[in-house]
Amino acid sequence: MDKVLRKYAFANEAAANAAIDALGIDDGNPTHNHAIYVLGNIVTTPGTYDEEGEELTAPVLSDTYNVDVVWNGTPSPDWDSHMVWMAPFGALVAGASDVQQEWLAQCKIERPELFPEPTDDVVS
Repeated sequence: MDKVLRKYAFANEAAANAAIDALGIDDGNPTHNHAIYVLGNIVTTPGTYDEEGEELTAPVLSDTYNVDVVWNGTPSPDWDSHMVWMAPFGALVAGASDVQQEWLAQCKIERPELFPEPTDDVVS
């Protein structure tokens, strides 16, 4: 297996950092060769702002702390309980196109309901 993208949700930042550190760290530097993308608490509902940029309603953040990993080889099974599958969108897709395509194919297997088949209904 080459590189694979997987997405994870942790209860909080401390839990995510503990899992990341368990992959290997020496003197503050990683000893593993995986690419870690810390997303944190992602925006689930955007905030609203007036013409001057003043916040009218605050954005709503997820209650989970999110991390994407491009694994160099087989993903760590220690992370399996935190794995999430979601419809792909924007900034949540990391890695090269072949890595993204592998994740998309696996996501369609794991969560086919996220990819409904188009219908013949035409909107006029």
